[in-house]
Amino acid sequence: MLKRFAASLNMLYPAALGILLSAVFSISVAEAQQSQDERERTQQQLEALQSEIAERQEALARRRTELSRSQRQLRDIEQEINTATQRLSATERELFQTRRQIESLENEQLILQDQLAEQAELLADQIDAAYRAGNYQILELLLNQSDPGRVERLMEYYRYMNAARLEELQALHEREEELRDVQQRLANARMQLENEQAQQTRQRNALNAQKAEREQQIARIQNASATDEERLAALHQSVEELTELLISLAEASRNVPVQLEGLANRTNALAWPVNGDVRYQFGETQSGEVRWSGMVIGAEAETPVRNVADGRVLFADWLRGFGLLLVIDHGEGYMSLYGYNQALLYDVGETVRAGETVALVGKSGGQREPGLYFEIRHRGRALNPNQYLR
Repeated sequence: MLKRFAASLNMLYPAALGILLSAVFSISVAEAQQSQDERERTQQQLEALQSEIAERQEALARRRTELSRSQRQLRDIEQEINTATQRLSATERELFQTRRQIESLENEQLILQDQLAEQAELLADQIDAAYRAGNYQILELLLNQSDPGRVERLMEYYRYMNAARLEELQALHEREEELRDVQQRLANARMQLENEQAQQTRQRNALNAQKAEREQQIARIQNASATDEERLAALHQSVEELTELLISLAEASRNVPVQLEGLANRTNALAWPVNGDVRYQFGETQSGEVRWSGMVIGAEAETPVRNVADGRVLFADWLRGFGLLLVIDHGEGYMSLYGYNQALLYDVGETVRAGETVALVGKSGGQREPGLYFEIRHRGRALNPNQYLR
């Protein structure tokens, strides 16, 4: 019986082995097919991911290009606002001077009119008195048969006196006419200046509206695409550009023979450039590892910015991250910086005295609120402004 079972088993073994091998082969083929499908799916996913990454990179590059273009447009707009504000300030100064001049001329005219009336009355009395006295004296001389030469001399004298009085009266009338003409021309000039002031105010408002629109667009682009790393990179770029600028300015200032005392002896002695609350202090964290190299003082737009010490303007232009920036050399390696301005009132090379208005507060450089960015540096190193301000 065992022999028959063994024989049966020997007969079944090849068939079972074939079935087993067939099953293993089928499984291997299935697994190979599955692996191939997975590889294809993985490759497709990888290609899709690479395509998505490329699209995102292209979109980010486009956004960065748009942001850079928007910043350049913002720079152009803020420079136009600077020019318009300077013109408006000049017009207001001219208007003020014209009004004072008109007031002075009007007072002078009133005085001259009184003098004219008084002089005319006096001349009338003199002429009448001279006429009466002259006729009597001449008649007396003729009746007494006086010397004809004496009569002639007396008549010539009265003619001369009368002519002199008439010339004086005519000159006073001409002066009055001249003053009326000057007053009219000044009134016309005042009207022209007022019209120009109104026009420039409208232009400035239009530019401010355009600037606000551009800032909103930049904000939308930044919110949509810029990461913290990109914002930090932009801050680093602004700091690097400022550092390079100050190095070049320091080198250029060494070649200019200007006697300035520096700020070494001015600790706790400088007046604040503008009155307001300090929004950001020196040394506070700005973003990431970047810290504030100066302070930001809140103030209303167009508030006068005062120079803190005697100096000479080294830079007056737009700089990324700082907007309309003014850099003043105070000698001995000391500089003061005034950023975020709406208008710069001094040009490079001009000397400025302590307390003079050198700029107007603004929010240039893409700032959201008006204020002044203020720095003090010595040989390129940022110093705490609080140590110098009183």
